[in-house]
Amino acid sequence: MLDCNSTESCVRCSVKNCIHHSNENTCEAGCISVGNSTACSCSETCCDTFKARD
Repeated sequence: MLDCNSTESCVRCSVKNCIHHSNENTCEAGCISVGNSTACSCSETCCDTFKARD
């Protein structure tokens, strides 16, 4: 299991149909972009890095 308290960056993610999703429920993308610059709550944000698995 990945230790998200280590010195390495860790982003938890439960979106299993994304190509960046790992079996440890983390994101393995090298760089993450979160969108909707006018968001007022977390439900109004989205992961612009998401790419669906084939």
